[in-house]
Amino acid sequence: MRKQKIKEILWGIGLVAAAVFLILNQLQLLSFHLGLATIFWTVIFAVSLINSLVNHNLFGTVFSVAFLLIVYAEPLHITSIVPWTLLLATCLVYAGLHLIFAKSWHHYHTSYFFNKRQSRGWTEGEFTSTKSDFGDDNSENDERHIVINQKLSEISRYVHSQNLETVTINSTMGTTSVYLDSAKPAGDTVIINVNALMSEVAIYLPLSWQLKDNLATILGEVEINGTAKGNGPTVILRGSSRFVSISINYI
Repeated sequence: MRKQKIKEILWGIGLVAAAVFLILNQLQLLSFHLGLATIFWTVIFAVSLINSLVNHNLFGTVFSVAFLLIVYAEPLHITSIVPWTLLLATCLVYAGLHLIFAKSWHHYHTSYFFNKRQSRGWTEGEFTSTKSDFGDDNSENDERHIVINQKLSEISRYVHSQNLETVTINSTMGTTSVYLDSAKPAGDTVIINVNALMSEVAIYLPLSWQLKDNLATILGEVEINGTAKGNGPTVILRGSSRFVSISINYI
């Protein structure tokens, strides 16, 4: 069974469970009382936790547990440490586990190809494509300005633009990988805008591209793996990130 199908089943079960709990709660058939907001967030973070475990997503696993603890802070008598102390502790736990289990807990499985004519189809379990999902090849908007959005998931994006000017990455509570090694800039500068919250973002650059870091970070880090070689274009990294781990990887 494909992981996408598993994810759909998990969310389906979660929504049905939320409906059942809501009805039983309103009929006072439960021995305990759960508010509507508590039921809603429990389903969201519980499904996110299971999905993260299935996909070996360390970030999603750790922070899903943290947010479940925040939701149930009062019955667990931990209101004195939520949210900021708990979130800071979660960041430290994630950083520690990331160092220990980095190789076994990174699994990127979803990929899309920008600026190629593609049509979707499944052939013997593999994804094939021949028609564009993002407009025509000569679309200036697609070629020059790439926008990547991610929420509560784990994705990879391969950018093949030959006239690249900007890449905007919007990431919320998940893992995003962006590969720019096949892209070519329209000029001497490429701007990467990162707007991320509680996420892990990995950006892969050609060896000839130079990096200028103007990113504003809060309780996060920017890690550079490798060294730029040559006199290629300048990549300006800017935007804002909170509780985010960003890695720049030269390949």
